[in-house]
Amino acid sequence: MNVSVLLEQLNDNAYRATSFSPVPLVAEATTRKQAVDRIREMVRDKLSKGEAIQVEVLGKAEIVDPWRAMIGIWKDNPDAADVVENMREYRKEVDAENGAFPLLHLAPASPVPRSGKT
Repeated sequence: MNVSVLLEQLNDNAYRATSFSPVPLVAEATTRKQAVDRIREMVRDKLSKGEAIQVEVLGKAEIVDPWRAMIGIWKDNPDAADVVENMREYRKEVDAENGAFPLLHLAPASPVPRSGKT
C-alpha cells in the first residue's frame, strides 16, 4: 500500500513527515531518512491494528428528499377528494371563528378526483 506523505524540512536538523488518509500521523526526526522511516513504521503499526476499508458516502445531490416518497400516494384513493374537501371546510370554519380574512382562495392546480360517495 502506498500512503502519501508530506515531508517538510523545519530547519537544518529537523524534518517532519505527515501522512494523510487513511492514517493521519506525524513523525519528526533530525534527518530526512529518519523522518521517512519513522512515518513508515508508524503507518505500518497503525494499519496492523485494524483494517482499511472503503465505505460509500452519498454526495449532497444523491441524498433523496424523504418527502418525495409521499408524492402521489393518495392519487388512486377514492377517499382523497373527501379528505381535501373536509380540510377546506374546516379551514373556512376556523377562519370564520377567528375572524381571519381569507386573502386568496386558489383552486388546486390539478383537481382532486371526487369519489362517488356523499
